[in-house]
Amino acid sequence: MNRSEEEWRQAVTSRLRFVAVLNDQVVGMAAGGESNHTGTAALTSLWVDPGSRGQGVGDRLVVAVLEWAKAEGFSQVLLWVTEGNSIAESLYHRNGFIRTGEVITEPRREFEMSRRT
Repeated sequence: MNRSEEEWRQAVTSRLRFVAVLNDQVVGMAAGGESNHTGTAALTSLWVDPGSRGQGVGDRLVVAVLEWAKAEGFSQVLLWVTEGNSIAESLYHRNGFIRTGEVITEPRREFEMSRRT
């Protein structure tokens, strides 16, 4: 996406951050915010520390974003997944997301997933 520096800064600062902490260590994070579609939120990033993967941290972060979106009155949450990232797609699918059919190819091939809140 070709954005100005101001647009990138706005995109970063307008997102709500969710952090997973275990034994006083950050082991994951996710961000959510309003999407470009009316009534729709976006899950814009999700990361889990490699040593904490497979323990439900990602699921809890996805649920946190979904609960926030519902509480804020969003009817849907969208996200983008890099083609070939089957682990991420499985995580999102497990939490009720399905592919919408939307695909982008630049700078890399990604597909959109969506879920109602």
